[in-house]
Amino acid sequence: MNNEWEALGRSPDARRAALTLARVEPEIADLKVTDLSQLVDRLRQSRDACEQDRAARVIQAMLRSSSAHPLVPRAILQAMLPGLVGVARRLGWGSGGEWPDGGTFFADALTTAWEIITEWGGQDRSYAVLDVLSAVRCRLRRQVERHRVATERATPCAIDEELGSAQGALAGTDIDVLARALDDLRGRGLDPADAAVLYGFRVLGLSMSELSDLWGCSPRQLRQRHHRAVHAVCGG
Repeated sequence: MNNEWEALGRSPDARRAALTLARVEPEIADLKVTDLSQLVDRLRQSRDACEQDRAARVIQAMLRSSSAHPLVPRAILQAMLPGLVGVARRLGWGSGGEWPDGGTFFADALTTAWEIITEWGGQDRSYAVLDVLSAVRCRLRRQVERHRVATERATPCAIDEELGSAQGALAGTDIDVLARALDDLRGRGLDPADAAVLYGFRVLGLSMSELSDLWGCSPRQLRQRHHRAVHAVCGG
């Protein structure tokens, strides 16, 4: 994928796509990139909390305006590759599932991510990165569980319990409600990165280890952010 992107991300179409995005999305215009390859590179180079928050807003903008050019969804997928690797690692590269090897499993993860990105194109999701990665994780985890349950000949009750648990992490109503609440609190001083940690942990069901893989922060730093966010939400 990276080799293909080397040429695709710098093509004339990629330059036109970056220009079109910059015209409709100020967050992207501020980056002053000339093609999609530069845009993805900037997103991947985000290190501190401020840069990561900005990268999250840029991907939110890219998803919102993904119809601006056919290459935009591909750029979103490319930017999220490190996060998808983290998801695959947390799922043991499909261990216990129907995939013959980790490479086949990761190909399914990419396909699933692509389907979600195209399905959600045009939506303005405040936590676009976490939402996409969580959706990928939950869909693949359901596949792993279905295969495991079928192999072990579990009872129907066990199947319902496993699938219900996985689906619960994607309850759209809960996600939307908390997203709106956190957006309101961000407008009143809640640190955006703290809000994102609370959202990922409490609503999307990601563990601190998974969030650490996705953001490159230590679990200790993330726990501190979670504590601050809970304190703010509870009115402390």
